[in-house]
Amino acid sequence: MLRWFFCVVGMLGAGFVSAAPPEQGVITRSDTCGSCHRDIFTMWRASAHASSMEDPVFLESFRKSQAALGADRSRACLNCHAPAVQMNGDWELQERITWEGVSCDVCHSLVSVDMSGQGPRMSLDPGPVKRGPIRDADPLWHEVAYSELHESVLVCAPCHEYVNEAGTPIMTTFSEWRESGARQRGDICQTCHMGLTKANVVEPRVKRVAHAEVNLHEVPGGHSLDQLYKALAVDFEMTREADELSVDVRLTNKGAGHGVPTGMPDRRIILIVAVDGGDPDHLEDRRIYAKSFADASGEMINQTWGYFERGATLVSDTRIMPDQQRAERFRFAVPATATVHLTVRLKYEQMTGDSEGTSFTFYSERRMLRPKSG
Repeated sequence: MLRWFFCVVGMLGAGFVSAAPPEQGVITRSDTCGSCHRDIFTMWRASAHASSMEDPVFLESFRKSQAALGADRSRACLNCHAPAVQMNGDWELQERITWEGVSCDVCHSLVSVDMSGQGPRMSLDPGPVKRGPIRDADPLWHEVAYSELHESVLVCAPCHEYVNEAGTPIMTTFSEWRESGARQRGDICQTCHMGLTKANVVEPRVKRVAHAEVNLHEVPGGHSLDQLYKALAVDFEMTREADELSVDVRLTNKGAGHGVPTGMPDRRIILIVAVDGGDPDHLEDRRIYAKSFADASGEMINQTWGYFERGATLVSDTRIMPDQQRAERFRFAVPATATVHLTVRLKYEQMTGDSEGTSFTFYSERRMLRPKSG
């Protein structure tokens, strides 16, 4: 109690807002955590975890799933996009803490992951004890416990592996890693997505920690330009034979311990090869790397909520798996006398059906090919 008194006095003197100690069974608000862990809080606020409930793509899909599948079945989405509902029962989304998505206390209250069912299931125990990968932490406001779980891939598994009610694997990031060379090399999710960075573990005005490093809580993932660029290596060459131009492209998943793309099947990578300067002036071809599903009637699913239907089945999977190389050949009818410009691009898209979703180019290279002399 005396320690708590001096902590509050110190926080008030440093300009921090006073707060009661964490209550057992109650998820702590993230801005409360940010009072002492400002650098980490700032990183988290820029993450997809922080916006998992507010993301327009998710909200559109969630509302459509409610209309199409019913409120009870659409609740499955909230177990990962708003895990606080597992503790506060706020299935109607009325409480602020629910809208914090994958919040600070959700991750640091995680005590176990059950792997015995169709998919991983998390167990939370929010309260005075916060769990994490630091062994020698000496906190002022709450208790802390070293957690071996937080240094393993299992901490990510519950929300990055999903099997629908019919037993069809929909989201398989964890399974992909389990079969990858990354696992053999000892690389886990945190290796690529939560690398160490220089930052204050605790605000210096609360407690000084020299030479502090923390895990990157922005957790860049599938929408990250840098992560996509690191994941895929691109090599290509072009050859000419009479009036035909051949382009050979090799894509290698060199940096991801899972398929590219991974996550929900509404994501895809598009390889676009374009030739300019021939006759006609512009020619273009493409390859798409994605998972495709059909519904119970055999119709292709093109809206995110459809993957949660009981009858959803996998039709094809053309993604580039870990350490896999994919060779693609493109042929274009181009006059032998033409000087042409070749552009090779990689584009990321997240399709949502009715809305535009997310779309951006993360690789582009342009080369020129002149006619053969003589």
